[in-house]
Amino acid sequence: MKNLLAKYGRHFWLVPLSVTIYNIYDYLFNNAGWGDIVMLAFITYLFFIDRNGKLEVVQ
Repeated sequence: MKNLLAKYGRHFWLVPLSVTIYNIYDYLFNNAGWGDIVMLAFITYLFFIDRNGKLEVVQ
């Protein structure tokens, strides 16, 4: 498991992105809530900036 995360951890943000895209589809064609879309988009963005080294942690 450790090798898997070391090898593919940088691209893990694609998983919440796919769920976000599905949720947008569900919102447009069914009766889903927009709050889920906002939350998932924020989580996707956080994973993206964290894994690509753009997130700076203030200590």
